[in-house]
Amino acid sequence: MTIERWITDTPTSERFPYYTRANADEVGPVPISPLGWSLIWQQGCQPGVAAGFVEFGVVSWDEYDLDPPTMFANVGGYFYNPLSLSRLMGCRMPGATPEAIDQAYFGDHPGVPPYVPHPEDDNEAQTAKLGEKMAWVMSATGYPEQEAAAAMAKEVVRGRPDLASLTDAELVARARAMPAKIIEAWTPYCVVCLGASLGPGAVQAICAAVGRPEDAVKVLSAVGGVESADASFAMWDLSRLVRGSAELTALFDDGVEGLLDRLDTSSADGAAFRAAWDALIAEHGHRGPNEWDIRPNSWTTRPELALGMIDALRHQSDDRSPALARERAAAERERLSAELLALVEGDAEAHGTLQAGLASAAQWFGLREMGKNACIRLIHEAKLALYELGRRMVDRGAIDEVQHVFSLLDSELDAFLADPASFRDTIAEREAVFAELHELEPPYIVGGDRVPPPISEWPRRNAGGVTAAVAGEVLQGGPGAPGVVTGRARIVLDPIDAPDLEPDDILVAPTTDPSWASLFLAVGGVVVNVGAVGSHAAIVSRELGVPCAVSVHDATSRIPEGATITVDGSTGTVVVVGV
Repeated sequence: MTIERWITDTPTSERFPYYTRANADEVGPVPISPLGWSLIWQQGCQPGVAAGFVEFGVVSWDEYDLDPPTMFANVGGYFYNPLSLSRLMGCRMPGATPEAIDQAYFGDHPGVPPYVPHPEDDNEAQTAKLGEKMAWVMSATGYPEQEAAAAMAKEVVRGRPDLASLTDAELVARARAMPAKIIEAWTPYCVVCLGASLGPGAVQAICAAVGRPEDAVKVLSAVGGVESADASFAMWDLSRLVRGSAELTALFDDGVEGLLDRLDTSSADGAAFRAAWDALIAEHGHRGPNEWDIRPNSWTTRPELALGMIDALRHQSDDRSPALARERAAAERERLSAELLALVEGDAEAHGTLQAGLASAAQWFGLREMGKNACIRLIHEAKLALYELGRRMVDRGAIDEVQHVFSLLDSELDAFLADPASFRDTIAEREAVFAELHELEPPYIVGGDRVPPPISEWPRRNAGGVTAAVAGEVLQGGPGAPGVVTGRARIVLDPIDAPDLEPDDILVAPTTDPSWASLFLAVGGVVVNVGAVGSHAAIVSRELGVPCAVSVHDATSRIPEGATITVDGSTGTVVVVGV
């Protein structure tokens, strides 16, 4: 199959030319569907983030040179972060540099284009605004705009009409109403994302200065108020219902496929499980793999995704309770925080910085996950409307699978409604190409002098070139969540395809989003290829009391399946004990 370009490829900015796949895997680990990109990202996420960068002070509106303002790139269906805009933030933010931004993005990754100053990079007005925002982030006791956006998203969910009663056109209109709401949610969420690294950065700097760098993740643990962890706590409670019931255990022993249809709600155990399940889906049904796209299933559209996680959790003993782990981590956080503050008590500046950093990190970690949840809830509302449309089109014989509707562009939906049959060949061709894109490795950096080769020349994923680690080798990543654990490495590339996990296994994944969180409780530790102290895997692992190492480069390729490894989440090291 010869593919030169993909239908969602975007133009790149001349003013901010470079884009990168670095740190992009949490948002888009695989290609984003044509409808997901053209409806949700182009009309909702992109303008929302553009407004967030202006609100935070990185740029002014007149500095964007693409109309409408475009933050992210799409090449071959893959999501790219705005490297040049991130470097601009490093240039303009007091105390930061473009080189520091590069280090955070790439570490020692080879082949990164050097930062070349632009005459307009230095901007006193934007630097002043950024300085004000930094001071606000470190001192604010709340962010009402983010809280309002979260409340708005929940209200949209509560106001969902009976989708089965809507006409086809009304379903499309429901989906098209979401981008305006996503802009409203993404703007404060972008501000939160930009600010959330300041508090942890201050804490890490002070801990390093007093010779206690390994304590940084410990004093950032169990801060509470992290919405992405809430689903795991609810699933744990459901797993305890199953573990304590012979009736429910038998149901799960027979497999999760169709389990809800087999559930006997006339029994006390069945009724209790169903009530708890309905509460889980009402609050967290928008969760699922690759949830920034509207094509993949959610826990609502495919309940077996969540039931499978509960199935894994039911084998854990009660002493792995996340509530108990959080209590222990919170007590350790309070003890260490007091100890570290006492160490710098004679240095007023260091003492004040550490105090502010601890408070800011705790608050903004929670706000970050709150903001993401709001955005995903709204994306999910568009997803549900279009899934209903897809189901109808399957029933009418217009398409073969529900998800094929997401091979359309938003601009094609009206014509599709008028004459679905006329799109059958187009959809079939796009489905074949979309499947092929999943098998390819996209360029790491594009834009400027990095013109991406034709898609037909991209290498295939996992085509070799990565050397497997041997016994005794140490892989160095970054600290994610404290604790040391030794166990069997289980390489999991997709939570849908997770193998049967044992309580002492260590999950090794490319990256994670909230759909993975409950798997954390089924294992003894977590290792991810990408991430940082403020990424999802790290934040949720700390809330659940699971040791986690982040940014372990090529961990899923270098660590052999089944190898015995030791993970130190405070230092980010992974030792291959035996293979």
